[in-house]
Amino acid sequence: MPEMSTQNENRSSSNRAVQYVSDWWQDILDCIAFFTRLPVPSFLGTISEGMPKMKRTARAMPLIGLILAFLALIPATLFNALAMTSPLPSLLLAAMTIASMAIVTGGLHEDGLSDVADGFWGGHTITRKLEIMKDSRLGSYGATALFLSLTMRISIVYYLFENYGVMTGGIAYMAAGVASRVPLMHVWHSLPAARLTGLSAGLGCPSTTSYGISIAMGALATALMIVPNFGLAAGISAFVMLVLASLLMVYLARLHIKGQTGDVLGASQQVGEIFFGIGLLLFASIG
Repeated sequence: MPEMSTQNENRSSSNRAVQYVSDWWQDILDCIAFFTRLPVPSFLGTISEGMPKMKRTARAMPLIGLILAFLALIPATLFNALAMTSPLPSLLLAAMTIASMAIVTGGLHEDGLSDVADGFWGGHTITRKLEIMKDSRLGSYGATALFLSLTMRISIVYYLFENYGVMTGGIAYMAAGVASRVPLMHVWHSLPAARLTGLSAGLGCPSTTSYGISIAMGALATALMIVPNFGLAAGISAFVMLVLASLLMVYLARLHIKGQTGDVLGASQQVGEIFFGIGLLLFASIG
């Protein structure tokens, strides 16, 4: 009898482990299907029907950022390796990387940033701000924000490629892909949906556990990918700037629309990526 009880406990533990891995895999597939333009082959599994509920699924967002950054780096890495005039200009490779990221995401976060800039600074009431954010037309605030975002992100990647090489610079970019989801998750978890209907309201709010996992992943990526290559000071600076980006986006969203929308979440990712990169470069030369 004791042996049978032990076998049942082992089988139960094994089943829980399998289910845990299966749940994580399902969350990853659902996030890829919903937040990117990447197809999900049937042999990888079946995505959930309808709009995913993000209470649990959102925990996979930092991993999606890592996957997307890895894919975005492939063209620059390959062209740089194959070019007869290698190394290719770092500015070209940086622009190629940012363009590749926009392609695999469908410009989802860039669109959110431009809509937020137009809405927050183009309207005078909450209702008007939300109306502008839903408008597909690009205004002057949005165009300016988009230009500045692309310029700053390309500049950061350019500096990394130029001074540390595509491989080491690419590691930093992948770390930013993970860490930049922390402000997104912080805004999402901290603020209610600004609209009763819409993308953010339909997806629901990440659980405290999912939120905590995202912070842990951002910290882990910084510790494992930034600190060994750029120094402890650079890692601390990058993460501090990430925290500041999270607090800033919550403040702005609460100030302007008393909540968050899908556009605000996308803008938070962009701001997080820029702040993380700036924090890294502030002390990247210190060993």
